[in-house]
Amino acid sequence: MTDAAHSDDLVIGVDIGGTKVAAGLVDAAGKIIRQVRHPMISDGDAAQGFEAVQNAIDALLAADLKKALHGIGICSPGPLDPTAGVVINPPNLPCWRNFPLAHEAGRVYGLPVKLDNDANAAGLAEALWGAGAGHRNVFYATIGTGLIFDRALYHGRGCCRRRRAYEHRLPRPAMRMRQARLHRDARIRTCDRKARAGKTRHGRRA
Repeated sequence: MTDAAHSDDLVIGVDIGGTKVAAGLVDAAGKIIRQVRHPMISDGDAAQGFEAVQNAIDALLAADLKKALHGIGICSPGPLDPTAGVVINPPNLPCWRNFPLAHEAGRVYGLPVKLDNDANAAGLAEALWGAGAGHRNVFYATIGTGLIFDRALYHGRGCCRRRRAYEHRLPRPAMRMRQARLHRDARIRTCDRKARAGKTRHGRRA
């Protein structure tokens, strides 16, 4: 029996890139029990690309773990549609064009599967177990960006979930946070100017 077999709340996380598929068996506390790394076949056909993902997942599985698994989370380069679980047309994964990755993985493994981009997945992990733990709203920035409002991912509008500010109206909690920060910064600047002006007048009187 492995250490993971003592847990009954496990998930598999899969990170797909242009050259590799990394996968990990993770418990409810975010601890990685086991991890593997396999080559990604990005320049083949759709079936070859999916087979590379299967190889990574299968390398994690053991007979004593399957009953403990609750689901699979997959992050992939975009653009993608996280609601439909479809990889649309990432430039570094030419093997997939409108490929229903979440559906295919769910069909093979008989588990719930969620698909999202790598920035969102990293941001959610940071919010749950990393620097953002204990905070309801987190902004995570990497080469891409991830937004977490009230401990849930914010995807925005449109199937590709672009995050440009002019395309989205932020949820009310986010707007209130932004307005509060703007008011706070304005008060700080005003107090700073008054303090500097008072010191200048005091110096002249002296």
